[in-house]
Amino acid sequence: MIAKVKRAEFLEILSEPVDGVSSDDRDEMAFPSYLHSNPLIRWLMWRRYEVIARIADAGPDTSVLEFGCGSGVFLPELCARGATVYAIDLLPVYAQRLVESRKLAVNFVQDLSNLADGSVDIIIAADVLEHITDLQPYLEQFVTKLAANGRLIVSGPTESWLYRLGRIAAGFAGKGDYHHTNIDHLILAIKNHGFQVESIHQLPFPLLPPLFKVIEFRRPQS
Repeated sequence: MIAKVKRAEFLEILSEPVDGVSSDDRDEMAFPSYLHSNPLIRWLMWRRYEVIARIADAGPDTSVLEFGCGSGVFLPELCARGATVYAIDLLPVYAQRLVESRKLAVNFVQDLSNLADGSVDIIIAADVLEHITDLQPYLEQFVTKLAANGRLIVSGPTESWLYRLGRIAAGFAGKGDYHHTNIDHLILAIKNHGFQVESIHQLPFPLLPPLFKVIEFRRPQS
């Protein structure tokens, strides 16, 4: 089990409107999925982070950056493990509200350039890189900011026929156009940048056609 954000906390951080933030923006942060009436959908959303938490195995001597922290749902778990936690997002207001409410020790950064080179042990990008059209500049910065033996942990949707069918069944038909690619294309792009695959995990179950994948990469060696 990991530290989870309760429904009441989601509703609280959403209670005050934010100028310039649309319903589509909130959809991209997966608020409707975490608040969905179907418990299986909520379980799958948290299952991704359970796998990421196990792979990362962050501890007090670990510095972790959540790239694209969105609503901030994973930040309580990282803080509970005693890691030094950094977070970045285009719209960090909801994550900041959660952090303030829980009084978490999270360092929000506006830009990757604000981090010292080689200062991060683990970068976590959970269901965010598929939203980016030009990935290469970010991968270059990941290499620079990661420590010599640092790791990049990425999760994302397969966008398979089964995934698309599940989106329709969940009531999200017509959404998801903010996904510019899928996890398999991301794996290839990251490998082509020199990252080495350490492990691949299929969700929700290893022996079934996956809806999501979680991949652990090792930083390219100089």
